[in-house]
Amino acid sequence: MLLPCSVPVRRWQDESLWERGHRRDELSHMNRVTSLDNTPTLIILDRLVAEVGALLDDLNAQAWTAPTPCAEFDAHRLVEHLVGGLQDMRAAAEGQPAHGFAAPSIQLADAAQAYRAAGASTVAAWSVPGRLDADYAMPWGLARGAHLVGFLVLEQVVHGWDLCQALGRSAEFDGEAVAIADGVARAMESDAMRSPRMFGPEVIPQATATPLEKLVAFLGRRP
Repeated sequence: MLLPCSVPVRRWQDESLWERGHRRDELSHMNRVTSLDNTPTLIILDRLVAEVGALLDDLNAQAWTAPTPCAEFDAHRLVEHLVGGLQDMRAAAEGQPAHGFAAPSIQLADAAQAYRAAGASTVAAWSVPGRLDADYAMPWGLARGAHLVGFLVLEQVVHGWDLCQALGRSAEFDGEAVAIADGVARAMESDAMRSPRMFGPEVIPQATATPLEKLVAFLGRRP
């Protein structure tokens, strides 16, 4: 499910049963995150969707096909992945099956609107009382709703950074969002996390690196 990558990745439906089990063992580490404060995390996700949506407002035809640090995704496919992920987590909150970030087809003219709509509906779905404290059956096992929202924060932060690289601009996101994303990523640390088609080896950031640069370096990117 988690696809902030420095190496090519495949969607779940392209994986063997062994690979899915291998991924399940790795992603179960996300449930070690216990410091997420439910409502504030959801508010931070809402703010983060607004920040990433503003990036999408600036996409033009050239940037739409620009490469990103994820070898499988140009900016176009990355936007589709982000929208699919938000929609999938909304479905989980509503008690529907998760489909592994099935990416919808999105055109450039609709990109920002589609992303904002997916973000708003996902935040609304998780805002229903009780859902953040419930457990949900995900492809890697049971996961607490608050942890899934924290995972979405990680997705938007890291792939937002990827989009900034495609746009050729510096990346700056809400400091609380970066802190949550960093906690989720480090709670997932395991040998399997560094396996092929997951994350590359951790990159040592510069001494002057920002918290966001340290996070993306931890996930195998080169800030």
